Amino acid sequence: MLPAFLSLLACGGSPAPAPATASDAPAPAASTDPPPADAPPPSTAAAPADAPAGIPMACADKAADVCTPPSSFVERLCAKPHQDAALALFAASSPFSRLYMKGKMDELGWDEEVLALRYHGVPKNGIQVGSGAGSYDVLRWDGSCSMAVDAGMLTKNKPARPRTAHLRWHRIGDRSQTALITASEPVKKLHAKRGKECQGAMSGDVSAACEKADEALGDAIVEYVRAGGTVPAPEGL
Repeated sequence: MLPAFLSLLACGGSPAPAPATASDAPAPAASTDPPPADAPPPSTAAAPADAPAGIPMACADKAADVCTPPSSFVERLCAKPHQDAALALFAASSPFSRLYMKGKMDELGWDEEVLALRYHGVPKNGIQVGSGAGSYDVLRWDGSCSMAVDAGMLTKNKPARPRTAHLRWHRIGDRSQTALITASEPVKKLHAKRGKECQGAMSGDVSAACEKADEALGDAIVEYVRAGGTVPAPEGL
């Protein structure tokens, strides 16, 4: 992390606790400091029966304080942005830990909700960078990964109105688009409005009304998924 962000570490909420044990991925030796006294109990969530095919729905390390998917899956997930996979992983049934930004860093914004993917501990006798609490690879709602985010910039304390990265409708697969329009009336209505305002345009030089309609459609999809709505298994992962 860049030193410029150290001043943000004192901003609201306790930092996300480091996992009690390292993940199954080869990584630098983790710090031996114990987790905070108020850290939540380890997750033991089992994979739900309706979990999308190809998406892990169990913690890689059930003894850790932060639930993350297997490292081998993270490698595939973060090879490129994958919007459909993000919708499946942020589903209400997903056991993986949600973390929230305590400040702005690069493309990540204040109070942005992200999904914990992998923890990197502080190397013993290594150079301390950032808060010295290690770092996380995280998944954003738009399907992109942000790597090595300082753990001191993240908290498990959910803000009153968590924000999300902007979903882009044209990046969602055809099968998932059809399922969302069919299952959610708000998504259906806002999709029709987006079509009217954008006139077939997907990105680039579009009107302010098109951008606003696209953002509203993305917000409706987030609300649908957070409320327990389901999406088809991601394609191409």
